[in-house]
Amino acid sequence: MLNIENVSKAFGGVQALYRVHFQVREGHIQAVIGPNGAGKTTLFNVITGVYAPDEGRIVLDGTEIHGRPMHELVARGIARTFQNVELFPSMTVLENVLVGRHVRTRCGLVGAMARWPWVGREERQSREAAMDLLRFVGLEEAAHKMSGDLPFGWQRLVEIARALASEPRLLLLDEPAAGLNAVETEALADLIQQIRSRGITVVLVEHDMNLTMDISDRIVVLDRGRKLAEGTPREIQSDEAVMEAYLGRKGQGKR
Repeated sequence: MLNIENVSKAFGGVQALYRVHFQVREGHIQAVIGPNGAGKTTLFNVITGVYAPDEGRIVLDGTEIHGRPMHELVARGIARTFQNVELFPSMTVLENVLVGRHVRTRCGLVGAMARWPWVGREERQSREAAMDLLRFVGLEEAAHKMSGDLPFGWQRLVEIARALASEPRLLLLDEPAAGLNAVETEALADLIQQIRSRGITVVLVEHDMNLTMDISDRIVVLDRGRKLAEGTPREIQSDEAVMEAYLGRKGQGKR
């Protein structure tokens, strides 16, 4: 479904990614892991059009997508969440999710002013779709609360619902378990698997290794911008180079 082909990205003298390559199979949960500074979020930013790669190609369903604007990538079926929750705190939960519906609606300024009958139908359909997603993530009762007033774990769920509102085929989750307690993390694991059961392919950046190993089909390991290893969770857990990247040579402290 998605091919990352020898992608490199540098910022001044810092090589954030260097010739990273791997594939994401449709219907899989693919994890990208690595120590802090490994280039994981930079990779997400390149895939989603925040940055253009310095070299290499990103191919979605046989079409090159690198360098295309973000709104076009969303329309093509790519959605994401962020390492730090990025909601509109002065908007309700429902309104935040409706923002994600924008790319799937036709009403523009003229339609909104003219109030043609189809505009009202489209608005109702969007609200129904947004409420369905809030039910899916377990936040239906919070629909009319201000998103900035919610507990942090709930804000994470609102962000996931907003990403799903754009009807993605590929969902990128950037550290979705960050800041969650054990109960919330277990519920998140179940939610990600339910998302996959809806036919959505998931790429996951996560530091919680229990979560990652439990739900991932395959894992790519980055270290200082380079691909260090790739394989199943079992293969990654037994890879000595991966253990060294996380624990340091002979396990003598993190690097």
